[in-house]
Amino acid sequence: MPLTAADVRATKFSTTRMKSGYDMDEVDAFLDIIEADVAQYADELQRSRDGEAVLRTQGDQLQVRMNLAEQRLADAQAEIAQMQAAGGRSPEAVVEPEPPADVTDLVAGDPEAMSVLAIAQRTADEILRYAEARAEGIRGSVRAMLNDQLALVARDQK
Repeated sequence: MPLTAADVRATKFSTTRMKSGYDMDEVDAFLDIIEADVAQYADELQRSRDGEAVLRTQGDQLQVRMNLAEQRLADAQAEIAQMQAAGGRSPEAVVEPEPPADVTDLVAGDPEAMSVLAIAQRTADEILRYAEARAEGIRGSVRAMLNDQLALVARDQK
């Protein structure tokens, strides 16, 4: 159990009968306890400082990664805008591939196969839209977590 300031204040040493002063064994034992506690506090302080340094480094790395991800997103959005301007195509047209011609040729005479192909295409489109929405949600969550981490690091620096 760590020694408290109240323990130090409340400690009383007995006097010796042979000479004036305190019992050296009691004082030495008490100083040993104080020494151990001070060493423990110093170790805990150093571990806290080391942990803070690790958190700062991780926060810096996360900030760099977030900036890179935001730059990639901006580049992709710019590329989509260029494609739209050049070809007048929507982003969905860029993202959603058409079935290969040989598949379309194979199922052209079979209405049931065409129906299955259409359902598969709609399902793929839904999956892509869901994935894009999910990715945007994840980006938002990561941004929020990074901002929270940066706020904690900034608060700890004060």
